[in-house]
Amino acid sequence: MRFDSAARFVAVALMWGSSYFWIKIVFGGLNSAQFSFFRILVGAVAMLGILALGRERLPRGAGVWARLVLIAFLANALPVLLVELVDDAVGADADMVSVFNASVPLCVVLLCLAARRADRVPARVAAGLVVGFAGVLVLYAPWGAEWLSAGAAVNAAAAVAYAWSMLLMEKLMGAEEGGRAMTPLVLATTQAVIGVGWAGINMPNGGFDSTPHFSASIIGALLVLGVLNTGLVYMCFAWLIREEGAAKASGVLYAVPVVLTLGMVLLEDHVLGAREILGMAVIVAGLILTRLPQRTAPAGRTRSADRATPAAKSPAAVR
Repeated sequence: MRFDSAARFVAVALMWGSSYFWIKIVFGGLNSAQFSFFRILVGAVAMLGILALGRERLPRGAGVWARLVLIAFLANALPVLLVELVDDAVGADADMVSVFNASVPLCVVLLCLAARRADRVPARVAAGLVVGFAGVLVLYAPWGAEWLSAGAAVNAAAAVAYAWSMLLMEKLMGAEEGGRAMTPLVLATTQAVIGVGWAGINMPNGGFDSTPHFSASIIGALLVLGVLNTGLVYMCFAWLIREEGAAKASGVLYAVPVVLTLGMVLLEDHVLGAREILGMAVIVAGLILTRLPQRTAPAGRTRSADRATPAAKSPAAVR
């Protein structure tokens, strides 16, 4: 694993895993709808500034924007809409919700298999994702949750939608518009911009029920969550997807509960139990298996394969 990929992986895991603590600060002055709007607004402004400094431009084609809107809908708007439509979704068991959030990598694998694109998921990566998910089950032990409930169905649908959005991201960054493939910076910026629209539409759903209160700590937490979490770290995640494929990159979602649990130990005096330690160890083992470097094929075999399949040299076939 290259150092730059490892650095992006660690950055995403640390930021997304620590989001819970920053969100707790923000909720001291904002409600959920207000937080969603201001977080994404801060992220969009920051990313547009970075895009301008980098002298890159937003996409122009209507077809590209349609796919970008679909990605934003699947990853952001649809889960919120489902929660609003199902009465007991908000009260779903927290451990069950965490397990569904961690099931996204397996959903990516299943969607690839359903699309008959098993070639996107090397056997080693699939095995590592299964091991990592087993570690999540051990960590949260959600055995008493109501799995046959509307709340469970909503969270399952959200996991599948997010997995689908990742596959669309992978495909979009492999396509070309005007002779240039979409970069992670452009993708992250457009998602933030579209996200402002989704969050704005949701503002009447509680956003005007109370007056937001801004303190120095709340503004600081919003900047961290907006600029880093919504903007730069999301760009790193898109970069991982472009370089490694959606299946392998999605493994970073297993690192999130590990970072969160360790953060609770450091910041909230949480005492680790033997089961939690075992679960985190299994998760780490799965991540190591997922991210072990692949063996390269012998030179003679590679040349033979290249002659047999000239299309393999096309940019869409190279990861």
